[in-house]
Amino acid sequence: MLLGRYCVAFVLTAFLPHTVLAADGKIPPRTWVAELAIGGSLATGNTERKALDFDGKARYRAGRIEDRYKLTAELGREDGVTTAQRWVAGYESNLDIQDGLYVLGFTQYEDDRFSGFQSEIEAGLGVGYRVLDTAAVTLSFDAGPGYRIGRVRAPTPDEKQLFVRGTALLDWQMSDSAKLSDELSISWDDERTKVENTLSVTSKLIGSLAARASVNVRHNTRPPPVAVRAAGSVKKTDTISKIALVYSF
Repeated sequence: MLLGRYCVAFVLTAFLPHTVLAADGKIPPRTWVAELAIGGSLATGNTERKALDFDGKARYRAGRIEDRYKLTAELGREDGVTTAQRWVAGYESNLDIQDGLYVLGFTQYEDDRFSGFQSEIEAGLGVGYRVLDTAAVTLSFDAGPGYRIGRVRAPTPDEKQLFVRGTALLDWQMSDSAKLSDELSISWDDERTKVENTLSVTSKLIGSLAARASVNVRHNTRPPPVAVRAAGSVKKTDTISKIALVYSF
């Protein structure tokens, strides 16, 4: 996960060598924010299943730099047969430039047994802008190039592709106890277009504990073949509905 940090570090070293310090030259304050979510999901698409899900996210800010970490795991079994097995680990580092403008580097590893890929690794750079940044609403967009290596199941050869990725992130604090979030990611290359959107509503229960309902939609215009179904075809869209308990700290 260090690749994303190295990408941003290169930008810092080459172009912005002093921006990470506070205006008075002192080391800026450092803060951590994290959450753990555990729950269940119902999926339709390439797999019809019920599953146990784990989502972990963390943000670390030091002055103008913010690091973001995520870990997602999904495991489903029906009648003693594994029907879902996916996990994703991602890292992103953002450097604020000025007036909502920022640059970023990211890397992600995904292992989804039922996607047609054995694994996918992505890394890249981007430029973003925070359109809204208030106490109640934050809205940001970013885009940039990346490189993907996809290990496809035999006999299909592995895929290595340059791609362009764009993301949009919305957080809306609807009330003291409820928040709506929407995260959209679109990547395009010569082989396919991949779209993923996650819409969630989180409601505070007591203390640091909250309940969350979410819907995740993943669309791949050209998924690789996979011998999961007797029908032999892979659906292009997966929809995953989740209910989870969330602990923030």
